This record gives sequence, C-alpha cells and structure tokens, in this order.
Amino acid sequence: MCHSKIIATVLLFCVFSFCFGQTNEDPFYSKKETLYSTKSGLPLGELLLSIEPKTTNTNNSEWILTIGDKGEKFFDTPNEKTLWIFNQKKNVNQFVKDLKNRDYLLEVKGIKELMPFSENGVPFDMRDWDELRKQTQVTFTAKGPPGERVTLRLVFYTASSDKKKTTITDEAKLRIVFEIPKITAGGMVQPQGQGSNVVTLDRQTPGGASGGGAGGAPSDTDEEMDPSILEAHRQDSIQRAEAANREQRMGLLDAFITERNREIGLLQNEVNKHIDDKETRVNESMIDSLVTVADEMKNKVDYWENGYSDILLVDEVIHDKFSKFRITHTLTLKKLDELKQLQKPYNFILEFIKHNLLLSLGIVVGGAVFLKFFLKLLKKLQSMIKSKINQKVSKMKADAAKRAKGQADKWKDKRKREEALEEIDIKDLDRI
Repeated sequence: MCHSKIIATVLLFCVFSFCFGQTNEDPFYSKKETLYSTKSGLPLGELLLSIEPKTTNTNNSEWILTIGDKGEKFFDTPNEKTLWIFNQKKNVNQFVKDLKNRDYLLEVKGIKELMPFSENGVPFDMRDWDELRKQTQVTFTAKGPPGERVTLRLVFYTASSDKKKTTITDEAKLRIVFEIPKITAGGMVQPQGQGSNVVTLDRQTPGGASGGGAGGAPSDTDEEMDPSILEAHRQDSIQRAEAANREQRMGLLDAFITERNREIGLLQNEVNKHIDDKETRVNESMIDSLVTVADEMKNKVDYWENGYSDILLVDEVIHDKFSKFRITHTLTLKKLDELKQLQKPYNFILEFIKHNLLLSLGIVVGGAVFLKFFLKLLKKLQSMIKSKINQKVSKMKADAAKRAKGQADKWKDKRKREEALEEIDIKDLDRI
C-alpha cells in the first residue's frame, strides 16, 4: 500500500512537471543587443537579452524575457548604471514628485515623458515601474502557432546614481523579432526558422559588423566541407548579420525622427497658443528660450541625418519624416519671429493696417480732412478770442480814461468854489 502511494506520488509529480513545469532548456533566443540613445544616437552599452517559454505546455503563450547576464553588470562603466522600465506612460514632473514623497530623490534630464517598456502594446506582467540593478526576468504574453513572428519594441531608460540622488539621463529603444518555437510533448523547445536554430550572442556595431554565432570559427564538421560551401555559408551569415543590424538601425532611426516630429509639433502648438492669446504678454527671454529649444532639436536631427545617410538614401518613408521635421522647424521659427513682433507696442496699429488696408486708407484721408478743418476752426477761434480780448482791453482803457477825466473835472469844480469863496469881501459878510 505504501509503495503504491509512493508510485502514485511520483507519477503525479512527473505529470505536473510535464504539464506545468518551467523549462530547463537553454533560451531559444539569446543575443547581446547594443542600446543606442534616442537623444544623441550614441551607443550606451551592450545588453544581453534572452527569451524562453514559461512552461513546457505545448499550448504555452507566456514567455520569460531575461534582461542582463547573471552575475554581470549591465554596463562596464566606472559608476554604476541602472536600467528603468515602466508599465505605462508617466509624466516626468509628477513621477519625480511622487518619488520625492517617498524620500527617493530622482532627476530626469532632457526627457518630458517616460514611455512604457512595451512600446507596441505587448502585455508584460510587471510592476508599475522598476529600477533594474542586476539580471531581471519579466513575463509577457504572445499567442500564436509555432513559426509566427513576434515583434517586441522595448523602451529602456539609463540612470546613474551618487550619494544624493539618481539621475535618468538617456532613453534607448530596442526592437526584438523572434519566431514562436514549437514545444514538443516531451517538453523540448524547437526553434522555428533558419535564424533561430542557433543561440547567438552577437555583438553588433553601428557599422554592421558582428562577432560570434554563425560567423565564428568553423566546427570540425565544417572543416570537412568543401571550402566553397564554407565560404558561401560565411557570406550568408555575414549578410544575415548585416541585414539584422540594418533593420535595427532603421528601427532606431524611425523611432528617433518620429519622436522629434512629435516634439516639434508640440512646440509649434505652444507658439500658436501664445500668438492667439492677444491679452497675455510674452517675455522676450521666454521667446528666446523657445528658439533655443527648436534649434537644439534641429542640431540633434542633423547629427542623426549625417550618421544614417545610407538609410535615408534608400528609405523614402523615413526620408519624408526628416523633410517633415525641417518644414515644421522652419515654420516654427517664423511663428516665433511673429510672436516677437506681436510684443512691440505699435504692433497693433501695424497689424490693423496690414489686414484692413482700404479702411486704414479711408481713416487716413478722413483724418487729414478733419485735421485741416480743425486747424481752420482753431485759427478762427484764435482770431475771435484775440478780437474779444482787444475789445475788452480797449473798453477797459476807455473806462479808465473816462474815470480819470471825471475825477479831474471834480477837482476843477472844487477849486473854483474855493476861489469864489476867497473873493467874497468880509464887509459884505458883515452886511449879510
């Protein structure tokens, strides 16, 4: 009875392991990818990425993405660098404020929004955000039959730390393409397609060269093959590596110029809002700062355009996106100049004349006629006032002369009376 229980337990364990156990096979996808900055286009470092099924179930639809090499730092730099990933888009200012409330000092340089880890919507089972310091595994869902191609568009942020705070300085976007492998009833993982049969640890460079994998030293079996066949295989491996590298560079370039077009579009909308707002005055320093931002965007685009000229010569879609940026940038600078002119005090009059030429001409003619009439009227008023003043002065002078003459007559009459009294004889008085 006891042996039966033990046998039953072992069988159940085997069945459970067969149906739900995690695979112990090597990852069917393993590759070192170079991360390039979306801000400058410069390489940030190499990152090992591996993919394996979560279970050995033949209908498995969950996969484990392993980020980094176990026991190794992400990047070989003197100062420790960490990787940040986000489950959803985040506003930088709000995110920094939230972390500050948790006593975590974070600074983000040159980035306005933090994009989700899965840019093309593949569902990842992860926290709201995560700061990666060592090898990390995240699970994602991808359903489909064996051989179906899956594309992952991933967004990483690199940060450096000191004793006071952590600073996120760069953004890197990465495109991974793999084919869903076939999982046999025995739990074996069989990669699909010619490019997936070998676990590769390619070290890609911007120029397209690659080391390791199929391009490495030939095996004992290869030595027995015809040299022409070996050379054909080698050339084929080189071409596949160059094609994969070119596809990755095209993805990076497309992501970069798409983001720059979005940013210059937002800047143009901001300038248009200032132009439409006639009541609020904009400081000249603010306008100058907007011009600086626009020119800095153009410098970045010029840098990438020169570095990826080989792609722009053959890819019309991406070339058109660069042309769109240049046009939008030129229009934005013109609008900024218009905004600066709008801040001048006499600008309202000039704008009115520009948009109402006939009415302005009529106002000028009417103003000239009115001014001429007003001047004539003013002269007449001046003449009338002067005449009134002269009349008043003359009357005052006449009245004064009349009063003076009357006073003189009074003195004469008084004097005559005095003289008449003096001539009267005293005897005549006695007689009276």
